[in-house]
Amino acid sequence: MSGVFGIVDSNQQIQVGDLADTMARVMSHREWFVAESVVNEELNLAIGRVGIGIFNKTPQPVWNAAHTIALVMAGEFYDTGMAAGNFPAKSDEQIALSLYEQLGENFVKQLNGVFIIAIWDKPRQQLLIANDRFGLYSLYYAHHNGKFIFAPEMKGILCDDTFPRKLDSTALAQYMRFQHLLGERTFFEDIQLLPKASLLLYDISTTSYRIKSYWTFDDIPYRPEISFDEAVEETGRLLHKAVQRLSGDVYRPGLYLSGGLDSRTLLGMIDRRPVVSVTYGMRNCRDVYYAQRIAKAVGSDHYWFDLPNGEWVREYVDFHLDLTEGFHSWVHAHGISTLSQARQLMDLNLTGWDGGTIMGDSEIIEPLQLNAVDNLALITRLFYLFTHKFTWPSINESEEQCLYTLPTLKEIQGRSFETFHDELSKYLNYRPDVRSGYYYIDNHCRRQTFNMVTIARSHIEVRFPFFDYELFDFLYSLPAQIRADKFLFRAIIQKETPRLAYIPYDHDEFLPTTQPIIREIHAFTVKLKRRFNHHLYGILPERYTLYADYENYLRGELRTWAENILFDSRTIERGIFNPAFLRTLMNRHLSGLEEWTIGKIAPVITYEMMLRRFYD
Repeated sequence: MSGVFGIVDSNQQIQVGDLADTMARVMSHREWFVAESVVNEELNLAIGRVGIGIFNKTPQPVWNAAHTIALVMAGEFYDTGMAAGNFPAKSDEQIALSLYEQLGENFVKQLNGVFIIAIWDKPRQQLLIANDRFGLYSLYYAHHNGKFIFAPEMKGILCDDTFPRKLDSTALAQYMRFQHLLGERTFFEDIQLLPKASLLLYDISTTSYRIKSYWTFDDIPYRPEISFDEAVEETGRLLHKAVQRLSGDVYRPGLYLSGGLDSRTLLGMIDRRPVVSVTYGMRNCRDVYYAQRIAKAVGSDHYWFDLPNGEWVREYVDFHLDLTEGFHSWVHAHGISTLSQARQLMDLNLTGWDGGTIMGDSEIIEPLQLNAVDNLALITRLFYLFTHKFTWPSINESEEQCLYTLPTLKEIQGRSFETFHDELSKYLNYRPDVRSGYYYIDNHCRRQTFNMVTIARSHIEVRFPFFDYELFDFLYSLPAQIRADKFLFRAIIQKETPRLAYIPYDHDEFLPTTQPIIREIHAFTVKLKRRFNHHLYGILPERYTLYADYENYLRGELRTWAENILFDSRTIERGIFNPAFLRTLMNRHLSGLEEWTIGKIAPVITYEMMLRRFYD
């Protein structure tokens, strides 16, 4: 994945140049990766960047005229001509450096875009790292034995042989319950994820650092006076503006198209032609069927990649682990088998990633959260959603008692709920109608579904129209009731891309139109067909809900692979998991008597794979 990396070791314990070369090599996943760095032997300091050869064409680092400040970055800026000065002939890297020389630490407030930047300021004896408002380029950092190391991937830090690889037991507890981690935690106690909208300032002379936030959700105003019609008008304008800005330049835009609302809305708003759309999945799944209809309606050059069985998982599971480092279970390797072909078709994916959340997800804007009687009611509700609704259902309380060996259970029992409570407490001061959404964005979007962006960035760049600063601020300034139950989203589709309002979406196969009579008649026919099939004769066509059948993959072609991990002596001898219960979980899954047991097994497999790759 693209990003910046570096080491400062003023105590001269290691040769940072050699370590920087090793870091660049292990984070260059394909032949098109580009890595550049600079080393200062006096301070034993190195900074560099790694990319995939699409964005950031300027050689790095870039230096100021006096050759005293060096900058590396990944990402891009928008509306750069409006940022505290006009730099029409300069690259994004040069613009950031010029702004830093003018404004110091405040330079980052002038930047609108998606980026990660590292600056070595020799006169100030300071290393500065800054990311965008939403942290859409990951950066991990560690400070140990007087050394400061940072990288876009955890494995970059682990290249340091002296690094203490102490496992975080709380991370284990969280991972088995949520299938992802919370906050800034990683699997190792001494490695942290840089928070969004952050400035990290490392003082080279004192070998100390501090992190400052330059933007928070508190900076979003509240506009209860805005009417629904006004909200539709302004949201449509801002989203269309973002789509045109992100699809109308020199790069070849493309879009991964599902049967949902997010990607269809973006595709319908792209004025540029030709434009590529890509769908993957089983032949008779909803995504494939409805994406083909959407692509035909808007005239995109559409490509479909079949997933007839689970052999693709075995082929790509090691690559998926290398990219996501265990933070993402193998049952979420969405689209990884299509990326080589996608790189031939597009330079960047205009992603609808978590657009539904921002536009108003019904499970985030629901009465049980908006009208929670107190904070404990909200916490317990969200805990349930995180463990059983936002991904495959995870282990429950009784299964947690059985999953671990007794020593492990004593160490981590109750940790998942305690830390969930602690993280959520940081959001309780926000308005009741947005606090759950903010928590979800920071702790599910950024720590779970963002891994799909990480996967894609190994081959193509990614742009995020729904995370446009203006659009995001406007939507979260509205009362949540305007965005609830997809009312606003459906109104945008009806207004901006009306042809697509009459193609059902994958979730329930209802029409996203705002025309009530048409929507109700269509919904009635869908429900009637389902009842006929379920209660009389199953002869009317129905389509698979999921694009891939992971449940049956694990009962079939992936069974031997999974059992060789679950019941291997290395897994058992670690003393983390109870072997008898692992056997019980697998037998329950193989029996087919229960749905969604894969959400209880897949995290165990992924965690063990992570340990073998990054810990052993």
